[in-house]
This record gives sequence, C-alpha cells and structure tokens, in this order.
Amino acid sequence: MEMGVDLVKISRITNTNELASFILSNDELGQYHSRTNKMEFLAGRFAAKEAFLKMKHSGLGTIPFKEIEVFTEDNGAPYIKYQGKVYGLSISHDDDYAIAICYEK
Repeated sequence: MEMGVDLVKISRITNTNELASFILSNDELGQYHSRTNKMEFLAGRFAAKEAFLKMKHSGLGTIPFKEIEVFTEDNGAPYIKYQGKVYGLSISHDDDYAIAICYEK
C-alpha cells in the first residue's frame, strides 16, 4: 500500500490568506473563511495535500493543490478526492503542529 506523511509547524505559516487562496479549492476556501481556528485548518489541509503528493511520488507543482480536495464524512473523518478517486486520510493537530497521513484505500 502506498502512503505519504507530512508534518507542518503551524507557527511557520505566514501570509495565511494568500496561502489559503493558493492551496484550497473554492469549497475548502469557504470552509476556511467560516472557521475560528483558521491556522489549524490551513495547516492540516496543507499537510494533507503534501502527504498526498508524497504518496503519489509527485513533486511540488506537478499537481495543483486546488485539484486535491479534502472532504469530511458525516462522522467527521477526512478523506481526499482527486480525479474521481477517493484516498484515505488522517489529520491530527497538537500544540503547534499538524500532521497528515494519506494512503490508497
């Protein structure tokens, strides 16, 4: 099974609105703007998309971040959808860090 992981130090994120506009799909951007924990949300999504790229063995810029979408199931569990295929995802936050693991189902 292919797997990718990424860790983000939340305090290193700067220009949050610019980063959000660069990496989030339109639906995700709407969620971002409605959140009170914007930094955690953004860091988790960034880690998730980086983990996906690592799982796919793709470097930055090969797949646009906006095309990698993070959704949540009714129970709150996240998953990634890319080109009609669903990928498993786990996102966790602790203090100043967000980590994501992405895997092929």
